[in-house]
Amino acid sequence: MVDEVNDLVLPGAFTRTLASRPVKSVWHHGWKDPVGVVAACEEWMPGDPRFADIPDWPAEAGALVATVIYNLRTRQGRDAYEQVKQWHEHGQAAFSIGYRVREGEASLRGDGVRVIHHLDLYEVSPVLHGAHPLTRSLEVKSATGGHDGLEYKTTPSHVEIDVVASSKGKDAIKVAGLVVKAADTGRVLMIQRTLDEDDPAAGMWEFPGGHREDGEDPLTAAVREWGEETGSTLPGTASVIGSWTAPNGIYRGFVAVVPTEDSVPINVPHDERRIANPDDPKGDATEVTAWWPITALPDMALLRPECRETPLELLAGAALPQGPAPKPTRPISENVLEGIINATRDGVTSTEKKSARAAVQAARALPRIEHKSARSTVIEAKSKHIAHLEALAMSPKPMPESQEQFRSRLSDKVRELLDQDGGTWTCIEGTYPDRVIVSVHSEDGATERRSSHYAIPYTVTATGDITLEKPQPVELATIVVPEGTTAHRAATEAEDVDARVVQPTVETLADATARVSSSTADPEQFEEVRDKVRDLIAALSAKGLDIAADEDDAAPAERTAAATPLGLALWDEDAFGDVDDGEDDVDHEGAEPARAPEDTVRMDADEVKAALALIRS
Repeated sequence: MVDEVNDLVLPGAFTRTLASRPVKSVWHHGWKDPVGVVAACEEWMPGDPRFADIPDWPAEAGALVATVIYNLRTRQGRDAYEQVKQWHEHGQAAFSIGYRVREGEASLRGDGVRVIHHLDLYEVSPVLHGAHPLTRSLEVKSATGGHDGLEYKTTPSHVEIDVVASSKGKDAIKVAGLVVKAADTGRVLMIQRTLDEDDPAAGMWEFPGGHREDGEDPLTAAVREWGEETGSTLPGTASVIGSWTAPNGIYRGFVAVVPTEDSVPINVPHDERRIANPDDPKGDATEVTAWWPITALPDMALLRPECRETPLELLAGAALPQGPAPKPTRPISENVLEGIINATRDGVTSTEKKSARAAVQAARALPRIEHKSARSTVIEAKSKHIAHLEALAMSPKPMPESQEQFRSRLSDKVRELLDQDGGTWTCIEGTYPDRVIVSVHSEDGATERRSSHYAIPYTVTATGDITLEKPQPVELATIVVPEGTTAHRAATEAEDVDARVVQPTVETLADATARVSSSTADPEQFEEVRDKVRDLIAALSAKGLDIAADEDDAAPAERTAAATPLGLALWDEDAFGDVDDGEDDVDHEGAEPARAPEDTVRMDADEVKAALALIRS
């Protein structure tokens, strides 16, 4: 299991040290403060029957178990013993190890986790907080007596692994869930609950899970519920790598890793599912399943509130164990090989005596074992890391495709598929990892309009090509979820329009305004923009919205006599007053010409007529 310093120590990593060196005990890794002796130190492998007496121990994890006798004849030993005893009584004891990893005995996974296959163990220490959340004290014996006749209690006390403490152990867990992560993409599998009026979480995305049955282990319940809700089974290559408990103390979540997304079939038809769902025996309310990137979870609007308590760092660090990196081999020079051959020719080893000078020269000719201090090793590793980053920064390799670029290509494909005759227009409502939701609008005659909604599955090949499948008709529904609650209600028509039309339009226009304001483009380059702005003004005018610029709202520096209006109420012809047909103005005798209001903008009559004719057409 991955610890808080991003290390994963594999079972069997301590075998070499325990067979060759005694382990020492110190206080907080201070080698100048020995506090006792390690009377026994043993590595328990995963599945050891002795784990049955340790509450909530993960089945996939092993352990390093040490018996420490504190030296009560010294002040440091007495202080250490009394402090560990008090921590133990309050369930707060934590420990740490001091070790060294030799070159070639650890590998670095793609997510940055260092997988340690072998290590040299030197000491164990009681600490305030261990790097691994599973460290604990099994028991603390009385201060009297020695190692002889040491007894072991059958029910050890422990430090709770998870977010909250639970005195009932696994019996307090009522609900269990399973998060499955694909190692090839880093995405996690989620389900979307069906739109059931009686379900307060209808339509929301969550991790598969459900209630435990009587006498059922939490992990067993999580795997069973996962299979019932997805209709699939975990492949034999899956590996459970961690777990957590929610703050409410009744939910236990497990994390499993599979090699690829293809190893878990999803959205299988009801009659082809490997495992039947007892909650949906007829297949009338099959839940949708999809792979989601972990980075998208914090901002998911329809993520079930309980799932926001999931430790995302645990999901991000989850990965399958990898094999050790091959050890580098040093080439042997020809003269060394020749010397070895000559020395053992005909099966007889040479017994030639050499002088001290000749022996020293021969030893210098052999490959030397390099010895480095810890400080020099760390400095060298950091310099290599920095050089690696600099090399990446100078690399001419192109950047991978962004999400915006992918969405643009996908939108072009969808519009090419649905807008065959040019008489429809398509709006992208939402993009998911395996399908895109679209709205298709068309007009019959002058006033009648039709709208249809589809879910279009798609696949992306290894070369990046997008292949669209057959569109499937769907119904779109907007729901309102009050902040801080799990209940929801159907949105009103006004709320639906605001969520699906107004707010996306406002965000798009705000982004476009920022781009234009910060650019150095000249007017000629904005010719394309002008036509789209006119179309937008016409569309808003057709809806009855007055978008005439209000000069009083402008900043003082922008209020000039030559200011150009940004928009007009183009549907209101009275806004322009009487427009003549080109005849000369006549000054009626005795009539005083009316003065125009200060905020009136004079426009050329021909331009106004042309604009109105364009809109009406």
